[in-house]
Amino acid sequence: MATRLSGRIKTLVGDRGHVVIELDNNPELGPKGNIWFLQKDHRNFNALFSLALAAASNRWKITIRIEGDSAINSEVDANIKSIGVAF
Repeated sequence: MATRLSGRIKTLVGDRGHVVIELDNNPELGPKGNIWFLQKDHRNFNALFSLALAAASNRWKITIRIEGDSAINSEVDANIKSIGVAF
């Protein structure tokens, strides 16, 4: 499996520690619960959250890359390293 996955944002929820993003992709290809975590202590949190919010509002397709070199595993939580949008 890959370290990145693309789709449109289905759910975007924030709380004290992180922002939770769910994509509209095949859940079997995504991480545990098909949920991605953007930690608030990420050094680019503001830029990544702003991009995710714009993508969700405009229904843009995004690509999320997870931290580390391990492949996305449907049994493991996934922390976001980067988010990309192709216009």
